[in-house]
Amino acid sequence: MACRTNSWEQAATRIEPLDDPHERHREIEQMLFMKRIPRAALASMLSSWLYFAYSLKCVLDAQAAVASGTPHLLAFSAFGKEKRQPLLRVVDDTCPTVDVFITYCGEELEVLLDTARAAAALDYPKDRFRVIILDDSVSRYVENEVRILQSTYKNVYYTTRGSRPKTHTKAGNLNHGLKYVSDLPGGPSDLVAVLDVDMIPNRHWLRALVPHILINPKIALANPPQRLYNIPDGDPLGQSMDILFDVLEPLKNATNSAWCCGTGFVARRDALDGIGGIPEESISEDVLTSLCLVAADWKIVYVHEDVQWGLAPSTITSHVKQAKRWCAGIISTAMASLNPRARKMRPEEKYNALFPAVAIAMSVIFNMVIMISLPLLLLSGAPFVAYSTTSQLRAVSILFLVKFLAVFSYDFLATKATSYHLSLLLSVEPWTVPFQFLTLVQVAISMISGREVPLFTPSGVADIQTVKSFASRVKISLWENGFILYVIIIVSLVVGIVASANEAMQTDSGQPFWKELLVRAAWPPVLQMWSAYMIDCWTPISYTLNPPTPLSRKKLLDRDPTTQLAYPNQYAKDQVRVRPSQLSAILRLVYCVGVCAMAVIVL
Repeated sequence: MACRTNSWEQAATRIEPLDDPHERHREIEQMLFMKRIPRAALASMLSSWLYFAYSLKCVLDAQAAVASGTPHLLAFSAFGKEKRQPLLRVVDDTCPTVDVFITYCGEELEVLLDTARAAAALDYPKDRFRVIILDDSVSRYVENEVRILQSTYKNVYYTTRGSRPKTHTKAGNLNHGLKYVSDLPGGPSDLVAVLDVDMIPNRHWLRALVPHILINPKIALANPPQRLYNIPDGDPLGQSMDILFDVLEPLKNATNSAWCCGTGFVARRDALDGIGGIPEESISEDVLTSLCLVAADWKIVYVHEDVQWGLAPSTITSHVKQAKRWCAGIISTAMASLNPRARKMRPEEKYNALFPAVAIAMSVIFNMVIMISLPLLLLSGAPFVAYSTTSQLRAVSILFLVKFLAVFSYDFLATKATSYHLSLLLSVEPWTVPFQFLTLVQVAISMISGREVPLFTPSGVADIQTVKSFASRVKISLWENGFILYVIIIVSLVVGIVASANEAMQTDSGQPFWKELLVRAAWPPVLQMWSAYMIDCWTPISYTLNPPTPLSRKKLLDRDPTTQLAYPNQYAKDQVRVRPSQLSAILRLVYCVGVCAMAVIVL
C-alpha cells in the first residue's frame, strides 16, 4: 500500500516527549522488567519441554503417563525486541481534526453524560474535534438530555439509526457514525476516536495519542490501556486486566502485533475507509478491525499510558456474560480472518489471529476435561507420576523443581511489571471455564449450521447482589446461575483426595507411606491443580455467601458542582490495581510447600 500524505500531516504540528519525571521513572522501570520477561519465558519453555521429554521417557519405561508444560510463546517471540512507544504530547493547537464517537445502547444515562462531558471538555482545540453520541437505544429521553448538553458544549452531536439493532451492535453503530459525520458541514474529520459509554477520558487523551499517528504515516491506529475504577477490594472475581495491558499488550507491541482493544483508540479515517469501515462479521469488532488494517499494510501501536477510566461489570452475572462474549468473539474473529477481507494478510499475521483463538479454545477444553476427570483420577488411587526406578523419580522431581522455579520467575517478573498487582500464579482462574466451554459449543454449532454467531445480551437473570435474603441468594446462585456445579466439583475433589491418601496408606508396595502419597494426591503438579480448582471454584460460592458491597460512583468520582465534570479520584484509581486475595496467598503457599516437600523428601 502506498502511504498517502494528507494535508493535515503536512501541517507543522509541534510534538514533544512527555516531561514528567515520575512517568519517566515508571517507564524506565517498566522497560527493565519487560526486557527480562522474554528471557524468563525462554527458560520456562525450555524447562517445561525438558520436564515433558523426560516424563515421556518414564512413561515408556513404566507404561504410565505424565506431562506438564507452560509455554509462553508470546513473550518468547519478543526476545530481543523490547520496544515501547514513547510518551508524547501535541503541545500547540495546530492539530488534525478528530471525530470522537461514544457508543450507547441503553446503559445508565448518567454514565453516558459523564463520558460525554469529559470528552467535550478535552484539552484540544475546540474547533478541531466533535463529539458524536451514537444512540442505539432509540430513546427520546436520551436525545433530550444530549440536546441540553449541547447548550453548553457546541461540539456535541446526537444521532441514532432509528431502530434497535439485533446483532453486532457496536460495529454497526460505529459505521453509522462514520456515515453521519460525512454529511456534517465540513465533512469527516482527519481522525476517528472511539470511547465506550463508560470510559471517561483524561483531558489530555487526544494530545497523548494523536502524536503517534502523526510521527509515522504507516500507523493507522494508536491504542491505550483500559483502566477500571470500580473494582472492589481484593478483586474477588478477577476482573482486573493488568496482565493484558501491562504485560501482554506491550509484548505484542514489541513484535509488531498490537491489536485494537475496542475503546480509547484513535485511528486514521482514510485507513478505516480503506477497509470498508468497521467489520461486522465478528462480535469482537476491535480485533477484526485490527486484522483488516494489518492486511491492508497498516500498522497498529500500543501506547502504554493511562488516559481512560471505565467500569468493570458490577455483578457476577454480568462478569460471566462478559467472559462468554470475549470467548465467542475471539473464536469468531479467528474464523473471520480466513475470509476474503483478510486474504492479503501475511502468514505471521494470520498466525497472530489464529493462535490466540486456538490457545483459548484448547485452554478451555483442557481445563474442562481436567475439572471433570481429576476427581475421578483421584478416586482411582492410581499414581500420577510414572517411574520404574527411584533414580527416575529423583530425576523427574529435579526437573519439575527447575520447571517450577522457571515458571515462577516468569510470573514474578510479570507481577513486578504490574507493580505487584497480580497473583504470582497468573494462570489460576478456571471458575469461568464451564461457561466458556458452553460458549465454544454454541459458537461451533452456529458455524457448522451456517447461522450467525449469537450476540450476548443481558438475559434478565436476577443477580445475587440485589437480593437481601440469604436463602434466596443461595437458591439463585446454585440453581439459576448454575453454581451448583462448583459445589459438586469441590466435594468430589475432597472425596478423591481422601481416597487417594487411603490408597497410599493401604498399598502393599514396600515403599514408605510418604513416597506413595507423593506420587498420588501430593505430587506437586497434581497438588497445585486440585488446590487451584478447589480455591477458585470457591470464588462464586463465596461471592454468593458474602457478596461485596457495590462501590458507589458518587464516592469514586470527583465532580465539579458547576460544570458537572467528573473524573475518577485517587481512591478509585487505587482500586484498579488488584490486591492478591487471601485465597491466592493460600494457593501459592500450598504449591510452594508441595515443591519444597518433594525436594526435601525425594532429593
